[in-house]
Amino acid sequence: MPPFSNLIIVGAGPSGLLLALLLAQHQIPTTVLEAWPHLDTRLRATQYGVPATRIFRRAGLLPDFRAASIPKFPAICWRRVADGEKLVEIDMSVVEGEEDRMTVLPLGEIVHIMYRHCVEGVGKGLVDVRFDHRVLGTEQEEGRAWVDVEIGRDVEEKRKERLEADYIVGCDGASSAVRRSLYGKEWPGQTFPCRFIVQNVYYDGFDKHGWDGGNYMVDPEHWGLIARRGHGGLWRVTYGDTAQGLTDGEYLERRPWHLKAILPGHPEPGEYRIEQTNLYNIHNRCVDNFKHGRILLAADAAHVCNPMGGYGCMTACLDVGGLADCFIGLYEGKAGEEILEKYALVRRDIFLKYVDARSIKNLDRVSKTDPWTVAETDKFFGILRGLNERPDKRGLKEFLLKTSSIEHDFTQYYSDRPENGNSNDGPEQTVAEAKAAVAIEA
Repeated sequence: MPPFSNLIIVGAGPSGLLLALLLAQHQIPTTVLEAWPHLDTRLRATQYGVPATRIFRRAGLLPDFRAASIPKFPAICWRRVADGEKLVEIDMSVVEGEEDRMTVLPLGEIVHIMYRHCVEGVGKGLVDVRFDHRVLGTEQEEGRAWVDVEIGRDVEEKRKERLEADYIVGCDGASSAVRRSLYGKEWPGQTFPCRFIVQNVYYDGFDKHGWDGGNYMVDPEHWGLIARRGHGGLWRVTYGDTAQGLTDGEYLERRPWHLKAILPGHPEPGEYRIEQTNLYNIHNRCVDNFKHGRILLAADAAHVCNPMGGYGCMTACLDVGGLADCFIGLYEGKAGEEILEKYALVRRDIFLKYVDARSIKNLDRVSKTDPWTVAETDKFFGILRGLNERPDKRGLKEFLLKTSSIEHDFTQYYSDRPENGNSNDGPEQTVAEAKAAVAIEA
């Protein structure tokens, strides 16, 4: 008998569905509870680094992602808003033929593909996704945990139900009901003094002015990211507005001013078309513990970071990839329950040591530096220039495909690994040793 048979995942977003798929590959059934009546279609991430791509490949998702994506994403650059001048560029063509190159696809499309794999692919019969299941709270006692949910939308048809599980995983995002049931509304970190405005834009000026790929915009007033989104000339345009105390409508009234500044050719509103818009607050926060007994947190439910640099979704994928390995090891008798403690410790340490600091540096680079001097003073830009100067581009290719310090292989703690004595009776690695492994990774 496996040590558990009933696992509830809260949240049918990218993290929850990805975790369910990775577990389904090992015949581990899950129930996924989603508060919304449908999948989330809000504008969010569009680019995912190599570490996330490796998890997508492992989950069997990558061929479908590549088929739905744009054929080429030639470069990522940083531009000065005042004149559109490129400050530095990463030539992505050097990894064009590599399987694990960056993935470019809007998150809404990624979630729909994941869901299809859950109900028609490897997850069929193993992943039970239930919409309109809003978590009201979680509780646990020795040997079991449960969620109280409200089911349905219509007042007359709403009902409450208690669902039991061996383990519960909160993958329900930055406003996580699971996290709040454990720790309340407050959690450590900061909210940045700006509003982040995200829109899909049709504008022929991008092609006219020779823009492509991803473009980080460097300016204290008009910082942001502009990237080719997909087929048909559609682009994702994002920027931060540091005005305080405005309503969403008032922020949108300021949009023509921002777009005229950051779009090539400085167009008026009639020269472009906006398809969809979402507004967000942005944060860097992390809970004190990713595990509370039989209840665990992953991805945005456990930590959030600002979107500059793409660390949010990338780190989320690595969380659930690591947590899947821990549950698989436990389920197949290759690890004890202590491996879940290792997950909670190691992934939190990685966020605090690497992701938090790097994402803030990325934000500061576009929003707080002098656009006229940053190309010469920023250490990261200097590294990129050095890589670009090598004629063979080998160093740049290695840089883009290297194993990152935010990745961690939890299968190294399996008792059947040769370094662990190749025996199910081998000694477990302690939590302290797992913590040391994070430091070595740096």
